Formats: sequence, structure tokens, C-alpha cells
Amino acid sequence: MASSAFGRWIGHRRTTTLRRLLAIILASILVAPMIPSALQADEYLTPVRVQLKWFHQFQFAGFYAAVEQGYFREAGLDVTLLEGGPHVNPTQEVLDGRAEFGVGTSGLLITRSRGLPVVAVAAIFQHSPYILIARDDPEITSPRDLEGRTIMVEPYSEELLAYLHREGVDSDRINMIEHTGDPLEVVDGEVVGMTAYLTTEPFFLARAGETYRVFDPKVAGIDFYGDTLFTMEDYAERNNNLVVAFREALVRGWTYAFNHQEEIIALIEREYSPESGRDFLRFEADNIRRLLIPDLIEIGYMNPARWATIAQEFEAAGLMQRPVDIDAFMFHPAEPADWRWLLYTLLISGLVMALSAIVLLKFYSLNRALRAEVHSRKLLEVELRERALTDPVTGTLNRHGFLEAMAREMERAARHDAPLSLLELDLDHFKRINDTHGHAAGDRILNFVGAICRAETRGIDITARIGGEEFMITLPDTDSGG
Repeated sequence: MASSAFGRWIGHRRTTTLRRLLAIILASILVAPMIPSALQADEYLTPVRVQLKWFHQFQFAGFYAAVEQGYFREAGLDVTLLEGGPHVNPTQEVLDGRAEFGVGTSGLLITRSRGLPVVAVAAIFQHSPYILIARDDPEITSPRDLEGRTIMVEPYSEELLAYLHREGVDSDRINMIEHTGDPLEVVDGEVVGMTAYLTTEPFFLARAGETYRVFDPKVAGIDFYGDTLFTMEDYAERNNNLVVAFREALVRGWTYAFNHQEEIIALIEREYSPESGRDFLRFEADNIRRLLIPDLIEIGYMNPARWATIAQEFEAAGLMQRPVDIDAFMFHPAEPADWRWLLYTLLISGLVMALSAIVLLKFYSLNRALRAEVHSRKLLEVELRERALTDPVTGTLNRHGFLEAMAREMERAARHDAPLSLLELDLDHFKRINDTHGHAAGDRILNFVGAICRAETRGIDITARIGGEEFMITLPDTDSGG
């Protein structure tokens, strides 16, 4: 009986094993076709590395959104985002082949002037966030007071050197040391200043309750492009379609990030930078929107005339080794034209197809002319829009621009339950100046007052001349006690 029971057990084990084997085979047959297709989907994606210029934060929200929403994958790209920091030079990383794309600054022009073939693909920030932050010291009231002192400088802040030159500062007399990334180092100790982003460091200094001074290049007329996507010239030539696809996916990412700001902030906090905190990310996002101005200018748009002006500023500061061909410096999508079919048809059809070719060329010429006209009108619209919002005498916002900006700030303050203050300034006896010295002198006074207002306020504050000698200053995140 024992032998019979053992035999039944063996038979049961064999039956069970056979059933399991059949189940495994069946599952393999069903699942096997799915595995190669998944592997093939990734196999056909082109790997691309992007070197960011700072730590993970909302500054790169468009990249995160493009990854999360699958825009890069739709473009056939498997994108890896490489975190930056104060010790990482994105330009050098791309030059050394450790990344295909990088996020740089207007200083890319200087790199190009040294014979290194970088090309600008898209200007993400239409205005640079670079500022100089200095200790709140009565002996430091202008950039010239930094001579003989120590400041921390990032490896890609050439535009601030151009700013110092414009202000008459001898940069050789400033002790520039490597940036640590800690804004609180300017509070005490040897370091009295540092290069900074108005979207980042002011938040941490304010949260720590520290006061500081801001020297903004835009006050001196230095208004460069900010974060700029770039790559190598030979890479762009060999992979023109890829670069176009990457840029389009990134623009879609930035559009999504601004339309779903809280969602992307949560993504950054969850996946990229848990230590940042939502208050900081919201502060950064609100200020970055002012730098991109996506409601006025297409994200990534670059103006060759503006690049030429930036090059002139660098050249005046002695930072350019040789002139730069702006057209070659800017990336251009390829315009493929395959005329072989036309040649073959001409050989067969002769005179008839020759006439067709003439018609096609005519249409091509008209199409190019039309595109040029549309482009010039877009530029004119942007210029007229800026003029409509800017006071020509002071360079500040005019009444219309102020009302638009004020409406946005009031909406933001209500949304975040944040304080918002408003200063009204009026120049006494201004009519006497006009009557005695003429309107030209009055305009110089108004321009001087506007410059002082911008210089003595924060980067997030809004200065406007609303009429005559009246000025208004909007102070976000400021209560009645200042």
C-alpha cells in the first residue's frame, strides 16, 4: 500500500509539474511577442544627454515636462538630464563630448570667438536673470566698490564682466574666487559679493532674514539673452532633424510647464529636487515667467540683430578674440531640396517640364518672400508691443504697461495670499525745472529718477512712470512695514 501511495504521489507530482510546464510555455508564447516590441521601441530612440547649468529646479521646468509628457520620446529621443552646479561648466561638458546639448548663456559668443564651434539652438530666457548680489554694507554702494574685495563667480558669467566694464570697474582689481552655491556666504566673512540669479538667491537670503544689495546689469543697459540651448556645429550638421525635433519638443515642454505650473512643481519636488520646497519653486516659477515672457515672444526665439549687439558689448569689454559670424553661430533648420526628379523629368519631357520648373521656381520665390514678410511683421509686432508698454524717456513701464503688470501682480498676490505694496512718487517743483532749463533737462531728470528707482529696488519689483513727474513702484511680497 505504501508503494501504491508513493506511486500515486509521484503521478500527482508529474501531473502538477506537467501542468505548470504547459502554463509556462503558454505564457511564454503569449508574452514573448510583446518583449521584442518593447525593446525595439527603446532601440529606435536616439540617446541624447543634456548638461544643465545648475541644480534641478524650475529653471529647467520645460525639460522635465518634455520628459514626463513624452514629448522627447515622440520625437524619437531618449533624453538624459545631467544636473549642473557651481563647479560644472556646461560649455566644457559639451565640447568634451560628455553631452550632446547644454544650457549656456550669452557667453557662448565668447566661446565661438575662440574658434570653438558651438551653435545657439534656442534662447529660452529672453532676458538674463544674472545679477550681482553684495553685502549690505555702507561702503558698498556701487559695483566700483567691489574693487579690492572678494566675490564668488560662476565659470560662465561673462556677461557680468561686460557689466563691470560698462560701469568702469577694473575687474582685475576684484578677487574672483570659485562659487560655492551658498548665498549666505556674502553675509559675513571675506566674501562680499557673488554672481546670482534673481530667480534663486534672493529667495534664500530673504528667508534667512538677511539684507543685501543688488547690482542689475539691465540698469546699465546690459540686457542679454539668458539660458540658451546649444550644441556643437558638427553635431547640428550631422543631426539637423534631430536638433529641430529636440527644440520643438522642448518648446512644447515649456508651454506645458507654464500652463500646468503646480503640476510641474510637484513633479520637480517628487522626482528631481525633494529638498527645494514648493515655496521656493513657486517664487522661481513666477520670476522665470517674466524672463521668458511667453505671452509676447515665442519660446526659443532668437534675433540675429540682438546677438550682434551682445557681441559688441563683449568686444567692448575685451572678451572677444575674433569677430563672430552671427548667422553661422545661430542654428538653422535644413531646407532639403531634391531636384533629381525634375532633372529626370526634364530629360524625358523636355520643353513641357522646363516650363513647369519655371512655374515651380516662381512659386518658391513668392513663398520665400511671403515668409520673409511674415517674419518681419512678427518682429515689428514685438517691437510695437514693447514700445506700447515702455516710457521712452525713462525706459520704465508706462501707464498702460504698469496697469497690465499690476493686474498680474494682484492676481498672483491673491492666488498665493501674499502681501503686495505700492509706492507713489511725485517730483516736487518739476515744472520749474522745465520752465527754467527746458524739457531736455527735465527728461534727463526723469531718466535719472527712473534709473535710481530700478537700481534701488529688487529684481521682482516693477517701476513705472504713469504720467508727468509721477512714478509708481509695485513691491511684490512686501507688506506695509516694508
